[in-house]
Amino acid sequence: MKPCKFFKETVSDISPYLMISILSIALLVVILMAGYMFFLRKKKLQIPSNLKPEKVEKELILNPVDSKSNCYENAYRFFPETILIFNSQFKIIYMNLEAEKVLGCKLRSFMGRDYRNIFSLKSLKTKRDLQDVVYEEATEKGEVVTQEYLLQTYSNQNLSVKLSIIPILVYSDDKSSESYSLLILKNISENKAMESRILMLDSYDSVTGALNRKSFDSEVKQLIDSTHKHDSSHIIAYFAIDQFRDIKDSIGYAGSESLNITIMDIINTNIRVNFDVVAKVGDGEFSIAFSESKLAASVITIKAILKEVSEHRFNSRGQEYPVSMSAGFAIINNETTSATRVLSEANKACNVALKKGGGRLSPYRADDKEIQKLTGNFEWRLILKKAIQNNLFEMYAQPIHPLSPIEYRKPFSHYELLLRLNDEKGNPISPDEFISAAEYYSMMPALDRWVIRGSFGEVSKVPVQDPTPVFAINLSGQSLNDPDFLEFILGELKSSGVDPKMLCFEITEQVAVDDISLLNKLIANLKALGSSFSLDDFGTGVSSFGYLKSLDVDYLKIDGSFVKNIESDDVAREMVQSISQIGHTMGLKIIAEYVENVEILNILGDMGIDYGQGYHIGRPGPLSLVIEQHQVAKKAINS
Repeated sequence: MKPCKFFKETVSDISPYLMISILSIALLVVILMAGYMFFLRKKKLQIPSNLKPEKVEKELILNPVDSKSNCYENAYRFFPETILIFNSQFKIIYMNLEAEKVLGCKLRSFMGRDYRNIFSLKSLKTKRDLQDVVYEEATEKGEVVTQEYLLQTYSNQNLSVKLSIIPILVYSDDKSSESYSLLILKNISENKAMESRILMLDSYDSVTGALNRKSFDSEVKQLIDSTHKHDSSHIIAYFAIDQFRDIKDSIGYAGSESLNITIMDIINTNIRVNFDVVAKVGDGEFSIAFSESKLAASVITIKAILKEVSEHRFNSRGQEYPVSMSAGFAIINNETTSATRVLSEANKACNVALKKGGGRLSPYRADDKEIQKLTGNFEWRLILKKAIQNNLFEMYAQPIHPLSPIEYRKPFSHYELLLRLNDEKGNPISPDEFISAAEYYSMMPALDRWVIRGSFGEVSKVPVQDPTPVFAINLSGQSLNDPDFLEFILGELKSSGVDPKMLCFEITEQVAVDDISLLNKLIANLKALGSSFSLDDFGTGVSSFGYLKSLDVDYLKIDGSFVKNIESDDVAREMVQSISQIGHTMGLKIIAEYVENVEILNILGDMGIDYGQGYHIGRPGPLSLVIEQHQVAKKAINS
């Protein structure tokens, strides 16, 4: 059969020359769009909506081709994407082999029929029918429309697809024109299923099915907002298995997971469904938010849980283990302003119960001596204030290094800046301690400003090199919620003279940002100057993919809790692989934390992870020494 003969015989009202013209334009548009989308993917941009039919007609020069030598039909026929063409009456005039395969129908059966008889389009979220809306947008605007939809095929198969509708004008010899639409369908069902799975892992603990810490924080924040608006009262309880570390050493990893599941089952049988919210907030640690509950009723429930746990005989590998729990609680009232703080108060009350021998319930009282001892009362506030005023903090830098074999052999040029503090005797204070205290007392904005001012000044001493050294600086949620924070950074950039290209700002995935538009403004302004952004601790919170889609970041750091067990934990390995695939699809560079040995390094390298960070690659060292090394290297090159 000659090219295009099939069309001539099937649709008598369309001339061979016109069909050749349609296919010529459509094929060239597909080629141009494919190349353009590949270019945009590399640049991490969205497809613009200004490709008008007139522009296509002007940019594409149609040369009449004799039907005997026309290969356009064959090119379309074996094109790997699903392609359909319909006229202004919505009637199908062409579909390729891939379209027949995906849609479950044959061109010969549907030629000349309304394309809406072949498939229907619905919203991925609401499942609302969008078929006519999509076509109207494409025809009325006269521009390319690219969206994601749920597509139901002729054979009743549901697929998640990315659909592009490209309007085409074809001019005849008499200079009259006819409009057609080229549809390109890409099956993204696998990616959507992967996203759904990772979103589930982001929101819930994979072992117990309970909410994870980040999701629970969001729930508590809503309760706090409810209290301020409606003067309601809520109770936060914190539970910890007594002597859990000793128990875990005896029963092993699998046994401890089974114990966590058992405790969760006991908790679920005692709480109010659709009212109370339960979360696994740590290994052997749980928390319950009693929504709009009286204190007496909540205490009764907490005691019932503790009693049932103590009476339960946990069995692991044929041996019984006595188990007990301790609990503490705090009240959400009009004076409560922070989810982190009220959870910390409930946790401290629980720690008091643990120290008193376990199996107890302890309320949070600010004037309790044990509570004051745990919080450090005002001592931490004074320590932090003194450290900021007297520049007692020290900046360290840990390498973030490419994992590809060629790049791995090159010198370090990418670092994360870390904060260190010593006590009066010169002993190091754990960052977890002073950072937690700074968050508790809302001192992170002052701490962030100290880090930015000091690090900008130091990094400005780094000479110009190839590749450009990059230093990543962590930003807290408290600072990101400050509308004046951007102006502070811009002012320090100007006064220090540091090259913005040497700066990468890390936003931890666990921070609570009240105004996402404020954060996007900060990102846009600093990226315009050449700085980059990284989303840290990815995979640990409910908002992972929400952040990923709404924030224009350059790097994605996979949380170390997944990476450190990647050798033996299949779920962790799958999680890392899935995050890597999604990140790369979005054009991001992937960084894996906790690269502690060569085995982890090799596994990450085989997965295609771009960068690694951990003790096997390099330990943190004073920033001043790192800068000195770059200065020496620059002098060596110049000499």
